[in-house]
Amino acid sequence: MAVRSAVAGIDADDPGTRRTRRLVRIADGAVSLQWLAITGISTVLVTRGYLSATGYPQVGNGTLHIAHALWGGLLMLAAIAVALVYAGADSRAWTVLLGGAGLGLFADEIGKYLTRTDDYFYRPAAAIIYLLFALLLVLASLLERGTVDDGDARLGEAAHIAATGLVSGLGAERRSRAMAALEGRADPAGLAVLRLLELAPERRPGVLRRIRRGLEARARRLADRRGAGEVVAVLLFLSHLVVAIVFLVQACLLGAGEHLAPGTEDWAVVAEAGTRSVSLLLVSVGLIRWRADRQSAYRWFRAALLVDLLITQVLNFSDSQFRAVAELPYQLVLLAFVTYWLRSAAAAGRQ
Repeated sequence: MAVRSAVAGIDADDPGTRRTRRLVRIADGAVSLQWLAITGISTVLVTRGYLSATGYPQVGNGTLHIAHALWGGLLMLAAIAVALVYAGADSRAWTVLLGGAGLGLFADEIGKYLTRTDDYFYRPAAAIIYLLFALLLVLASLLERGTVDDGDARLGEAAHIAATGLVSGLGAERRSRAMAALEGRADPAGLAVLRLLELAPERRPGVLRRIRRGLEARARRLADRRGAGEVVAVLLFLSHLVVAIVFLVQACLLGAGEHLAPGTEDWAVVAEAGTRSVSLLLVSVGLIRWRADRQSAYRWFRAALLVDLLITQVLNFSDSQFRAVAELPYQLVLLAFVTYWLRSAAAAGRQ
């Protein structure tokens, strides 16, 4: 009855209730985009590993070859169908899983799309695949950090959470987020959404979410330990110093007319010598700023890691192909710690 009264109180002719047609961001949509990218990356790595281990078998006969890009397209179509037809948190999970796997299978064959000879082993393909998913994760990060200041957009975000909660239940985090979006709204539309949030049943976190929360809690405890920042700063400097020296030596050898190992992309090695030197310079500036301004030092560290991940790794994948994956976990873990400390320092500064 309360919801019906609140809705009935909305006057369609009231200018304050008119809505322009525009896109309204879905709550936690950036997180779903991140998981879609992670699923796609995992699919590419599993596919490449499986094909390498089995000798690159083909599905078809003497005339037909059913490329796995076809299965990727069908999975992406299935993801779109689920997103259009079904509601609730479970449908979003299936959309992410099907869409990410489909995107991974589709992207894995990008070398065939770019060459006249349908060359699956086209060397730049590895770098292009990496760049695709890196940019997707950057987009998700930017969307996650962005704030929604418009009152109508915040109402739409809260309404989406409430509608999803009625179907699938609401966890404490999503309920709190919706409540925060409705803060200060006493109009009929806001009251109606608030009532829907109150009616949504509780949803206990699943196994994967509990595991993720446990890992995040352990990571925060490790990051908050005394001296953890100093250890990471030293690791950053030493690792960048050693790697930069190695690539500079290789670039000098190439300049002197020497030849590196077969299969090495000489231009990529020379370019990496430059980008890795830039990263070393950025880390060095961060170390110089360490005692005077810890927050500034973390910004320089983050800038160095972003150069590594968004520029250097593209060159690394061009040269080393998918062997370059081995360097990524180290850089991603360091970036996570540095970002955590930077946000903590910024929050302390605001207080």
